[in-house]
Amino acid sequence: MDQHESRKQRRKRSPARRAKRKKSFFLRGVVTVLPAVLTLFILVTVVQFAKSYVTTPINTVIYWCLEGNGLGWQVLRSVGIDPLSEEFLNPDALPVELRSELDRAGLDSPAFRNGLAALHESRSSPVRDLDALAIDPEGLRDAVKGVVHPMIGVFFSLLLVLTAGYLASGFFGRRMISGIDRAMQQVPVIRSVYPYAKQLVEFFLSDTELEFDTVVAAPYPSEGVWAIAFVTSEGMKSVHEHLGGRYVSCFVPTSPMPMTGFTVFIEARRLIPLPISVEEALRTTVSAGVLIPTSELIETAEGRLAAARRGGGDAEQADVPESA
Repeated sequence: MDQHESRKQRRKRSPARRAKRKKSFFLRGVVTVLPAVLTLFILVTVVQFAKSYVTTPINTVIYWCLEGNGLGWQVLRSVGIDPLSEEFLNPDALPVELRSELDRAGLDSPAFRNGLAALHESRSSPVRDLDALAIDPEGLRDAVKGVVHPMIGVFFSLLLVLTAGYLASGFFGRRMISGIDRAMQQVPVIRSVYPYAKQLVEFFLSDTELEFDTVVAAPYPSEGVWAIAFVTSEGMKSVHEHLGGRYVSCFVPTSPMPMTGFTVFIEARRLIPLPISVEEALRTTVSAGVLIPTSELIETAEGRLAAARRGGGDAEQADVPESA
């Protein structure tokens, strides 16, 4: 009778158990797939941003330099593209008399050819106006793209970044960048964004290493509250002498922007050393405590039970407290 009741209770629990297992599988799948999806999303976003706001404007300038001036036309002719050829003629931009001659006698008409040559000669200038010269800008742009690959913008983008880095490493370059920084901070709206954007970029991309001695848990900002902090120095002599103890200097970063924070002096004996690296501490701070280092994770009874189930067998009760 007891066995029958036990089987009956297990059958009642089985739907809930199956639902719980399905939920566990779903969450495990999300944890497995989400990092790759987020990485792909970030990469695609960065590529699209670079294409829209870096390479495309650079390519536009390059194409204009080739299409919109006499020197650029010489370069185009050297690669087999003549902007004045019939291939790029735009009949809609012709004067009325030339358009009439074109409709009447066609492209091979001597009168039309002479009139078109006279039009080109009278409207030629160092800066070429394609509409005034009756040239199809879209057709010419397609021909130029066939010779000058759009990837040239990527090359010039990299060259521009390298040049800026080279200039920034010299005396005059640093003076110029300082002047740009001061000018940006004078613009009403930009000064509210630019300093923090610059600080964020310098924090993540600067080649200067963080020189912190120890990662600790510090009693800050009040008793009973603990924050991740970095011991930066032995503190100040005046503080030691006035308070009668060893008060070390600590930097307490803020979430989610650890490049800002507070410098505080805390008695050394009240600090709790943490066996984690500076990078792990920064990841924990940036993620607001979500990304805890593996060595510091707290394993719950539910976690041990799930691990025992994955291991198979009757290990469900292994290492599980009686109260679980």
